[in-house]
Amino acid sequence: MRQIWHFQRDLHIVLHDIAETTNPDHLATELSDPSHLLLLKNRLTTFETGQLVRMLVAKNGSDKKMSYRDLNLNTQMLDLARRFEEASNRLHAEQEHRMRLEERLFRAQRLETLGRLAEGVAHYFNNHLTVTQGHLSIALSARDGSPRLLSSLDEVLNSSKEAAEVTSQLLKFNHQQPGPASPVNLEQCINSEAVLMKHVLGAQIGVEAWFESSLPDVMADSANLGQIILTLAVHARDAMPTGGRLSIRAHRVQVGDEVAARRLHAEARPGEFVVLAIGDTSQGLTSAEVAALFDRSGNQSSELGQAAGLLPVQGLVRQLHGWMDIKSITDVGTEFQIYLPAAQSYGPATATPVKSRPEAEEQSATILIVDDEDSVRQVMEYVLTSQGHNVLVARDANEAWQLWRSRKAVIKLAIVDVQLPGGASGFDLEKALNEEDPSLPVIFTCGFAAANLKHTKQLVNGENFLPKPFGMPELLTVVGNALLKPARL
Repeated sequence: MRQIWHFQRDLHIVLHDIAETTNPDHLATELSDPSHLLLLKNRLTTFETGQLVRMLVAKNGSDKKMSYRDLNLNTQMLDLARRFEEASNRLHAEQEHRMRLEERLFRAQRLETLGRLAEGVAHYFNNHLTVTQGHLSIALSARDGSPRLLSSLDEVLNSSKEAAEVTSQLLKFNHQQPGPASPVNLEQCINSEAVLMKHVLGAQIGVEAWFESSLPDVMADSANLGQIILTLAVHARDAMPTGGRLSIRAHRVQVGDEVAARRLHAEARPGEFVVLAIGDTSQGLTSAEVAALFDRSGNQSSELGQAAGLLPVQGLVRQLHGWMDIKSITDVGTEFQIYLPAAQSYGPATATPVKSRPEAEEQSATILIVDDEDSVRQVMEYVLTSQGHNVLVARDANEAWQLWRSRKAVIKLAIVDVQLPGGASGFDLEKALNEEDPSLPVIFTCGFAAANLKHTKQLVNGENFLPKPFGMPELLTVVGNALLKPARL
């Protein structure tokens, strides 16, 4: 029986007609009392033996079916457990991804809120800087005072212009829609950003700049270009928490053909370009951190720190029809190389000097000024009346319309703020005025940059748009140019 059970442990064995002299307990003990051993002391008939065998066979079949069913159930349970674990892992991953997306959305909304706040603050300061620059220009033009006083007033005027430059950069930084590409002098653009960059970087980071001589202009939108420069400067500052050096270099490069372009960069193309290189002396970036810079999935690890989140910069560069390359060496630093298409005219753009008056003296005229800021209206009225003009003032479109209906025969020019109270904007007022007199010149003023004003009307600085803040020379120049146009029929 031991040998039989060695090969088939589940075999039922029946011992019957055991002699009384046989000790069944001893036999059971010797065989370890298996559950499939049946000891019977009485002789069985053939029928009883057959019934017993059939019963044991049936029981064995039932046990096997039960075992198979249990095995099948266990297999199903394991499969369900595996599927549940996969679903749980997938749900956990989706929750983590959703949390990352929500975090990115929250940061984007917070940046948008800060941008709108910056716009409002810039508009507020531009109104007051207009008043400050206007009165300072008046005081300096009168030359009434000691040289020391006039020198102090000139310093205050320069300081207010520097503050106006900072507000202008705030408005450019919040500029979202790309404007039309135009020739931009890269050196002048960086110098204009230097005022805000100096405050952003802090005193612990030095700035070095070098520009190739006779550097051609680049075809770009100045607002987006300024945002690229400032964002990369902030990234460099965060990469150098203990201080360091920020280098800004610019030089031209000629990409001869498609072969040379493919060797240079995947997005490169033949032509002449200006390379703007912004580098830092940080610890450098690993290959994983470089890849995370332009990760669109939002799966950047928090361990990457400041190495994440430059995907918008890449988008802005592509909007300017350029491309960006990255060079990073561990313990040496990182350099971002921005390739921008060169403009057709080579050489730096020369700034046109601002004239206090047009070359031809304009005759006195009646001018309508519409602005909701009392101090702005007063300084504009003072400057224009001092030049012999007659000035009508209104604080909103309704007052301006009433003045126009009663004095439209003598009004030769309208200076209108874009943002007016009462539900009607400066654009609405200009449309109503032009319906009655299409030849009436209208000059718009606003504390926002022209690119930030979501309107289809084309605004040109110095022609039909006078951005705040402005001084007396700028005001007289744009007014004189408007009045020197052919007179209305």
